[in-house]
Amino acid sequence: MPRSIAVIDVGDCRSEDAQRVASRFAARQLGGQPVPLRIARRLSEAARINQVVITGSRMPAGLLTAGLAGIEVLELPYSHVCERLAAAADACSADWVAYVPGNRPFVDPTLIDCLLTRAHQAAVELDYVGYCGSGDGWQQVRRLGLAGEVCHADALRRLRRNVDRLSCDPDELSLAGWLQSAPGTYHLKFVAVPEGLDCEDWRFAIEDENDWEYAQLFSDHMRDDRTEWQLLTELVRDNQDVRGAMAYRNSVR
Repeated sequence: MPRSIAVIDVGDCRSEDAQRVASRFAARQLGGQPVPLRIARRLSEAARINQVVITGSRMPAGLLTAGLAGIEVLELPYSHVCERLAAAADACSADWVAYVPGNRPFVDPTLIDCLLTRAHQAAVELDYVGYCGSGDGWQQVRRLGLAGEVCHADALRRLRRNVDRLSCDPDELSLAGWLQSAPGTYHLKFVAVPEGLDCEDWRFAIEDENDWEYAQLFSDHMRDDRTEWQLLTELVRDNQDVRGAMAYRNSVR
């Protein structure tokens, strides 16, 4: 069985240039937990994940000394996410890496397991497996913020060697974008999101302060720290004000 790890990358936590990236929220708490640790606990429930890793540069002391069982924290002084993902794969001897940016507190481990199942059981060799929506493809899923992306460790090493040639903005936080802008050929497979998530209104990623306010609202109404996507969408499905605000923010990104 291939070895798979989940990597939560929080970016450069002392960068003054970070406006929307994960590092902006790495030290904040949601539901009484630092956002990256909340994500880590959820990902540790994924059946196909062998190890959960938090990576970043110049991370808050609270993350570096978290000491959570089964969760490794790697302080990696690299400028691009792809470099940190490849380093984590090397450190953990991983075949596949499930990448989750550190601003996705509502990630659902069952969605990650589905991607890894597709990757492990593919009839042909793949470099990447991710979700897409019927409206705006993988960009729609990036804003959705409930699932990560799965990439083979060898593909990450190739990206690392060509990181200075990637034309995609590093703040995009999307392997799909980086792979499609990289030199060479990569084999990408996109899987349709579950029907209940295929809606351009949904937005559970945190990219700015408005998103943060809604994340606090959602967290306050969740049971414990459960983030099954069905519970989240149930919270907002009939709330036209929230859905309208989500749709507007998606339209201007």
